[in-house]
Amino acid sequence: MTSPENTRPNPPAVDPRTAPLAVVFDCDGVLLDTESAWAEVQAEIFRMYGLEYGPADQQRLMGWSAADVAQEVTRLRAETREEGTVTVDKVRARILEVEAELLTGRMPPIAGALELVRRASRAVPTAVASNSTSGILNTKMTSTGIADHVQTWVSSDDVARGKPAPDMYLEAARRLGTDPQRCLAVEDSSAGATAALEAGMTVVGLSHDGAHVPSSLLITGLQKPQLMKLLESWGW
Repeated sequence: MTSPENTRPNPPAVDPRTAPLAVVFDCDGVLLDTESAWAEVQAEIFRMYGLEYGPADQQRLMGWSAADVAQEVTRLRAETREEGTVTVDKVRARILEVEAELLTGRMPPIAGALELVRRASRAVPTAVASNSTSGILNTKMTSTGIADHVQTWVSSDDVARGKPAPDMYLEAARRLGTDPQRCLAVEDSSAGATAALEAGMTVVGLSHDGAHVPSSLLITGLQKPQLMKLLESWGW
């Protein structure tokens, strides 16, 4: 998988005078506080296949899809172990099993997320673009009520390539009938932000614990004054 750091485009500026025509939200870490559960999934999968997993791995794999994590686990295991055959498909299937188990009852919304989605959806068409598989993303959308406030959501099963490729952001813009260059994306990972930027979107980056997110506006919370002022300048 190509590192997002190596393909990162320059973020366009946020224009407080010109409102976007649509908003596309990432899910995990932006709308729902599921990043810690996803890290637990990764740690468990690494352990199952005899691999070490630490803070650096968690940061590196943040925002990756199950398919990409499966490819990485398969690659690392091939480098360290000779016995047995491990395929990407088998690892991916195990990831989805563990993810379904660990996410049950653990999908609280990020502070300010639901109000932000409601506020945006009253002004412009909105969507969600996530590296989750279709089944898991459907559960996240419907069980949390987010589905009631967005027009569509795009999963990793809906496109040829997950983030950091731009495919799902381009698909979200297509479904919303909006030029990607007139869309705003809200992301919390380098992989996700790179995907949105490659699609031509303006990005608001949500930084957790000081993590760098390539973006036009970097915030540390969805209720921060700089974001609220921006929404007000757009008449939202």
